[in-house]
Amino acid sequence: MPTPLLLTCADPLEPRMVEPAFRAEAEAARAAGFALALLDHDELDRRVDPGAALRRARLDGGGPAVYRGWMLRGDAYARLFEALAGRGVGLLTTPAAYAACHHAPGSYPALAPWMPRTAWLPLARIDDAAALRAVLDPFGAAPVILKDWVKSQASGYWDEACFIPDASDAAHVARVIGRFRALQGESLEGGLVFKAYVPLRPVGGPAHEHRAFVVRGAVVGCWPRGEGPSPSPPPDLLAAIAAAVPSPFASADLAQDLDGRWWLLEVGDGGVSGLPDPDAAVPLFAALAATLAGRGVSR
Repeated sequence: MPTPLLLTCADPLEPRMVEPAFRAEAEAARAAGFALALLDHDELDRRVDPGAALRRARLDGGGPAVYRGWMLRGDAYARLFEALAGRGVGLLTTPAAYAACHHAPGSYPALAPWMPRTAWLPLARIDDAAALRAVLDPFGAAPVILKDWVKSQASGYWDEACFIPDASDAAHVARVIGRFRALQGESLEGGLVFKAYVPLRPVGGPAHEHRAFVVRGAVVGCWPRGEGPSPSPPPDLLAAIAAAVPSPFASADLAQDLDGRWWLLEVGDGGVSGLPDPDAAVPLFAALAATLAGRGVSR
């Protein structure tokens, strides 16, 4: 069995070194039996040139691989997947699976039972007033939050570019969308996504979120994302979500509402989701090594 390969980002200032943000992960991966290959993230994601991105990567012998690094646009990931396949390297996550969890609309059909109501408008139709109204009408006068396929402006511009108190207030909707689009600029990806707003615990402070990682339909672990004590999501809920996630490698973020109900807030591709705890790297790479060797939970 070929040695599993971790493909991660090179340090832009020292291209033969791992990007500092991923060095601890690289050590955990080595301990789990992975070899390392480095790529130039800018060449891949900005210029979509996998050949240039991989020019220093050591890919001797090919074999199974996993990507852990900075976010990649869907087209860049697809080009990377194809370039690696041409050199005998098989990434665990296909382009379709990457898009399914990296783009908000991709996972919603499979995970809707646990998520707030979600609707979206593709990029080509975001100036279509009738299409926008059709997307928002099912929310009635309820509050919604706005993001694109991947990101929101919640952290810095909650009131002006994320939160919409009344989905039926066309003027307010237009103002928030306009500000959001101005802030996103050319980085706006996919289109507009609207989610029903759910008040989360604790009142008056940042939500007590938890992030789980899923490998081949099994939960590797679930860790709090913030400080302070908070209960963990029920294991049976995590298992049900993990079994339905449309990717072999994903993250899932959960939190409780004010009535104590757990909600799946979003999922992400496992390769580009940040670790909620540095110690999560050890069980995560152990699980990835096992699944690349054919010993993981089957889907």
